[in-house]
Amino acid sequence: MVSSPMNGASPRSSIAVACIVLLLAVGGSARAAGPQLEPTATCPPEAIAELHQAIDFVRSQAWTERSGSIAINISPDVKACRIVLHVGQLNPEEEAALHAGGGSRLAIEYRRDWARPSKLPLILWVVFGGSALVWVFRRAARQ
Repeated sequence: MVSSPMNGASPRSSIAVACIVLLLAVGGSARAAGPQLEPTATCPPEAIAELHQAIDFVRSQAWTERSGSIAINISPDVKACRIVLHVGQLNPEEEAALHAGGGSRLAIEYRRDWARPSKLPLILWVVFGGSALVWVFRRAARQ
């Protein structure tokens, strides 16, 4: 018979203890998943606390009704002591809510929407494709 390393503890209780330890480890790492910002000469500890509050507010997404449809990129800038939020598009109410909830440490920058296709290939195809068709028809008419 093999002796248990837990000094007589049942296998079920050791599995339960392992699960609890794993859940506590995962819960602790989920809270600390945000960026670890260090105070600098231009950004004192009080400002770092404000930056963390702004990040928590933006991540909560309580300010939007379409919580899964807005692509957000949060960039902490400790040198300028602000949080830069890169977004594609916001309506005026969402922007006002962000400024109100994020405070003065939150800056919003809009990304250019690259999803719209360019009309240049279509124009070039019409011009050069159309001229090629005219050339083909004129050549066929001569023969």
